Amino acid sequence: MVFSLIKIYPLPGREQSIIEVLSSMKGPTNALSDCLGCRVLVEAGKEDAICYVEQWRTREALDRHLGSSLYGRVLEAMEYSRQPPEVEFFEAVSIGGLELLEAVRT
Repeated sequence: MVFSLIKIYPLPGREQSIIEVLSSMKGPTNALSDCLGCRVLVEAGKEDAICYVEQWRTREALDRHLGSSLYGRVLEAMEYSRQPPEVEFFEAVSIGGLELLEAVRT
């Protein structure tokens, strides 16, 4: 499983347009067969970052998506960051879900 995390720090007055662009990605991205999830989150606090998170089944699927014209919308949204956006990719191995939480808590 591979995660993509992008934090954009919107220029004043650009918050809503960034959210709209990233939100427009959710439907088409979630429809891709190897996409496991796509989310837009607003981080409250002094930095007021907008986070865009994607979850992919494989690295190859992520690579195809990054090279697609659809991903150009994300790059466009990143242009409206008042400081360099944070871009991170992670490979993850699932170690459990609710059952892990229950096991640890008991």
